[in-house]
Amino acid sequence: MFANILFNLTGYQNSLLVLGKVVLAFVVAASAAWLFGRLWDIIAGRLAARSGLGLYINLVMFSHRYLVIITFLVFLKLIAVYLSSDLGTGIFGAFDKTLYVAVVIVLALLVDLGVHVVVDWYSREYFAKTQGSLEQFLPLIRQLARLLIYFIAFTFILEYFGKNIKGLIATAGVASLAVALAAQETLSNMFAGLMIMIDRPFRPGDRIELDKGYIGDVLQIGTRTTRILNAENNVIVVPNKDLANSRIINYVYPTPHIGIKLEVGVAFNSDINKVKGILKKIIAENARILDEPAPGIYFSGYGSSALNISISFSIRDFRDRLSIVDELNMSIKESFEKDGIDISVQAGILP
Repeated sequence: MFANILFNLTGYQNSLLVLGKVVLAFVVAASAAWLFGRLWDIIAGRLAARSGLGLYINLVMFSHRYLVIITFLVFLKLIAVYLSSDLGTGIFGAFDKTLYVAVVIVLALLVDLGVHVVVDWYSREYFAKTQGSLEQFLPLIRQLARLLIYFIAFTFILEYFGKNIKGLIATAGVASLAVALAAQETLSNMFAGLMIMIDRPFRPGDRIELDKGYIGDVLQIGTRTTRILNAENNVIVVPNKDLANSRIINYVYPTPHIGIKLEVGVAFNSDINKVKGILKKIIAENARILDEPAPGIYFSGYGSSALNISISFSIRDFRDRLSIVDELNMSIKESFEKDGIDISVQAGILP
């Protein structure tokens, strides 16, 4: 009887000893994680602050919690290996697998957070300075990156537990191929839109002319289509794939300045020098016509019933083209009638 009591007491003491080691392991792991967190804030935080780049500062700040958790779990793993003889094979195996799954999940969360911070910084800082159009693709890129991150984490966990992941990868590949074939047209437009936003042959607000004769101002470059506002105040919706394969004239690039050419016809008996003088005065009085490049007035040739005078000049904004041409034509008509010059107008507006 005494021997039984002593045996039970010894077992109870051993259990308390094992429990004490486990509690101590948690305390040591928590202390190590706290210490690592402090060192991370001091060293990485100072380096990020010294760089002055908001991206590094955000990455250091937001990754603190996850790195502390990973450090805690890694130290628990190391201590569990040391205490494996005390814990027993069954308990140690279950604890070891749980720690592995936890580390993989936290790592996936950390990478996902890093992608989110980078995308958010890129969207806020880059597009605020460059007025880029790629921003609408960023949520899609972020979601695709998130799916890929957690899919990889899931495959690591399955492989650790001895599950065959070849079938899962093959299934994912077949599913991706099926989706790509079903959405081939949509994907073509999306990739074309992405290339347009990267190459930037035009931007929202630019006036462009397509090879089909459509002219208008770009309202929006979307993930699948581009919207163009024409002179009749109608919106033309063009698939990005068609735009990527078209020849486009951009009237705004590299500057919104635009050249205009007018053809004016006067009677054969007109004094050309006098006509040129009147036209130079009209051009000089219009404040919206640029001095550089200098306007030109040329006797361009003989028409069937008139002497042809060419006027070339540049204006600051392409949107003012029609109103400026109207002003010039009105001034030319009034001045010629006042000075007795017979007008035979064969006018054309050539950008």
